[in-house]
Amino acid sequence: MTSFILGTAFLISSLLPHDSHGFAPSSILRVGGPTITSSSITRHMFTGIIEEMGEVISLETKDDMTLWDGSKGKGTEMVLKGDIVLDGAYLGCSISVNGVCLTATEIDEDAKTFKVGLAPETLRRTNLGTYVPQSKQRVNLERASEIGGRNSGHFVQGHVDDVGTIIDQWIDENSLFFKISFPYEFMRYVVPKGFIAIDGTSLTVCDVHSEGEDGENWFTFMLVEYTQKKIILPSKKVGDTVNVEVDVLGKYSERAWEAFVPKMEALETKVKQLEARLQELEGAPKSGAPRSVNYGETVGLHDVAATAAAATAPEKRDTEKWVRAEQTFINANDIDMLSERKNSGTEWVRTKQSFIDTQY
Repeated sequence: MTSFILGTAFLISSLLPHDSHGFAPSSILRVGGPTITSSSITRHMFTGIIEEMGEVISLETKDDMTLWDGSKGKGTEMVLKGDIVLDGAYLGCSISVNGVCLTATEIDEDAKTFKVGLAPETLRRTNLGTYVPQSKQRVNLERASEIGGRNSGHFVQGHVDDVGTIIDQWIDENSLFFKISFPYEFMRYVVPKGFIAIDGTSLTVCDVHSEGEDGENWFTFMLVEYTQKKIILPSKKVGDTVNVEVDVLGKYSERAWEAFVPKMEALETKVKQLEARLQELEGAPKSGAPRSVNYGETVGLHDVAATAAAATAPEKRDTEKWVRAEQTFINANDIDMLSERKNSGTEWVRTKQSFIDTQY
């Protein structure tokens, strides 16, 4: 049930616009292209299925970029060349560049190019700032997925967690394997046969190895023959870096569990306290510590009610004992009499607060 709720919440949130990508005007005229309305193409997330390999044309840092209030600031811009991703593109739309969700700020339909801004956080978290346009480096490109369309990969936000480093690669028949070193703080979200996005490509984790902050932390994945020809990974070598985004559903599950655990622990503590109080009132021998209650163990409603009643009852003298069956304190000297009366056909009636003959 928890997984279903989290998955549903995440799916709903994925259908909402990304505020950080700005507002897409209802009608924008692209350079050299037709008028595109944002209402005709509703896309906000990615699938990890790369549509094409693009090329970095320029990477430039400027000191005179105009901010929202008219002041000037420093910023980095990248111009890329693509074809498929410009089909239906509009100013303010989201395009995944090597797994990084970026906003198109300029589109030149004739030159088949588009411009994006790289925020300081983007440069810190990803490897996009290391690209050298003169080397004609290629990047994976994907348009945001359409709502209601097929998803052959997994939910990819385009929010890179950190950069991983290729530490080994080998061929297994027609498969190409990669071994990636990755920061320990994110390794708890990497699980065998789980989803992971590498440079924006939706892939399946094969093996996972984690030794802690001071040890080795890595995972492996492989590329099938078809995928090898459609993405940039096979062109990379040992020592190169990749952008890594872990499966966001793991993060949501962890956050939900963190909120649930304290409440469960508080409930278990309360049950232990009530049990200890009940044992004390019934005169049970004390074992030094109350019996532990395991998670999932059934606690009878009658026991809980009796425990609560006993816990709130006034203190009695040592000569009196709480009798659960009678739901009252009875003097120790009267217990034998109580037994005799029951054997003689009389029973204690709580509503009458008296012994009544049951054989009349």
